[in-house]
Amino acid sequence: MRCPLRVLPYLPLLLAFVSASATAQDKTQTTTAPPSSCSRDNALSLIQRQIDLSKTIDQDQRRINVLLKAADLTWPLEQDRARATFTDAFDVATRQFKEIGEKDSSEGRTKVQGTDYRYTVITAIAKRDSAWARKLTKQILDEEAENADKAQKDSAQAARTAEKLLGAAISMIGSDQTAALEFARSSLRYPATFYLPLFLFKMWEANHSAADQFYAEALTAYSQAPMDQFLYLSSYPFAATREIGEMPATAYYQVPVGFAPNPSLERVFVLALLSHAHESIQNPDAAKSGSRFSDNSQVFMALSRLEPLIANSLPDLSPQLAEAKGNIASLLTQPEQQRTSDTLTDPPKRSFDETIERGDKMADAAGREAVIAVAVLNAAETESLEKLEAAGLKIDDVELRKKVMSLVYFYRSQKNIKEKKIDEARKLAAKVEEPDQRAYLYAQIATESLKQTKVDTEVREMLEDVLQTVAKAPNSEVKVRAMLVVVHIYSTIDPNRAVALLGEVVTTINHVESVDLSSDRISKRVEGKAFGTYRLLATSGFSPEIVFREMGKLDFDGTLYVASNLSDKSLRALTSLSLADQCIKDLPPPPKPKPDKPAAPKP
Repeated sequence: MRCPLRVLPYLPLLLAFVSASATAQDKTQTTTAPPSSCSRDNALSLIQRQIDLSKTIDQDQRRINVLLKAADLTWPLEQDRARATFTDAFDVATRQFKEIGEKDSSEGRTKVQGTDYRYTVITAIAKRDSAWARKLTKQILDEEAENADKAQKDSAQAARTAEKLLGAAISMIGSDQTAALEFARSSLRYPATFYLPLFLFKMWEANHSAADQFYAEALTAYSQAPMDQFLYLSSYPFAATREIGEMPATAYYQVPVGFAPNPSLERVFVLALLSHAHESIQNPDAAKSGSRFSDNSQVFMALSRLEPLIANSLPDLSPQLAEAKGNIASLLTQPEQQRTSDTLTDPPKRSFDETIERGDKMADAAGREAVIAVAVLNAAETESLEKLEAAGLKIDDVELRKKVMSLVYFYRSQKNIKEKKIDEARKLAAKVEEPDQRAYLYAQIATESLKQTKVDTEVREMLEDVLQTVAKAPNSEVKVRAMLVVVHIYSTIDPNRAVALLGEVVTTINHVESVDLSSDRISKRVEGKAFGTYRLLATSGFSPEIVFREMGKLDFDGTLYVASNLSDKSLRALTSLSLADQCIKDLPPPPKPKPDKPAAPKP
């Protein structure tokens, strides 16, 4: 067991910083830069030590994360060593997949799909060598093709393959569009999923014409697919946030800024849908059954939703669409007609007060709290706080009420930060129960506050408030993340305080059993007996790697010493690698070789 960090007198700081005194008079204190062992050779040696250390890490996914980080850092400096490290990572991922496959987990009532780390490795490789990544992908797909009969029977596994390919493609868009499109094209051999529109919208942000061209290819590939797949192609041409069908799984897509409906793509989609309708009319017995709705039901609902959408953009197709809709309607059974009608009919809109009143009258306690809690959360940014708090009191479960109202205060504080109402945002943030969420808000408030005034007194008060809160809490990942945010902010306004706190963070981490800080997201989960809401919040300042990297800018060797005190091997390796990364970035570029002087002319 490593000793906890002591703040040592020989840990100086490389920074001139400003701190506000109680009298609001600014005083500038400059410290002398300490000697640093940061060099190219030492950075490479540090990286190699982490690669060697990774062999002692028991959890495969953590070992893979270390290897990928090390390989990516080594690539620009020693490509052969980086290739060997990437290969090791792929071998570990392949072995893990053969042993356990993709192990699903759960987040409350929500099923979380497992990760195929082979594609995680391939995605990392693709950013450096897309040809190698394609070769490895082909190797995987060829192995799957050997079991083609089994794969065809297992449609869920085939859909997962499509999602893996498109997930890799999405991550490559920023670095290699050609490779991204090749991976996306590989997915067209498998069932369509909601990853398809996700890729299309993301690709459009980078390359409009390439996204439109790929859409045309996808439409051809899925022209004969069941409606449960084909209708995933309906959101992109209409710039819609969701499909016009009732899909097996879906998402509300974030339509890029500037993206608009495309009449030419709308036309080819509508014509393809009409072709589906005509085929069903001609061969009614051949209609496919979907996961929840029959193909005929899906076609009818899609045509119904398209009618108002194309009335202005494609008026020449309106008569054909109306005729097809009528013919398809005649093929629906009575139960299908009733169900599609119910699905197409929007529920009556109720005001917040009406919804709360309706919930309050429900006899079932679980249903009652669900209606009230969801209504309060949905109205967090629109209704008055007085109304929300009064409605919250109607939730009998005290712990559930606290969680609901804490999330309300979180959303309301976020809104005030966006509106630059800093004082109100801070008051609301102080009411947030979860320390990591409160720390996140304080970080946003601090950033905005320092833009408005250089006096950091209030920022310090907020940071110390977080520390006082977590000091009373048991050691946990939530506590660690909150402390990391405090260190992150203090590194910009009071580096000495940040140094002292970083040691406390390490001590806390070492007392958390099986600590996992690999994600930079925090979960905002609220669950009742009959409902659950789950949202993730991206929080870059919560990552140990980012915090250690920032502290490494102040003192490389001192922060490296702090990292060496971490008991968790993977976390120690990742923080050390982040320091090596910063060291390499801080090094001056190598001098350019001087051109040879031309020989003097002979006399």
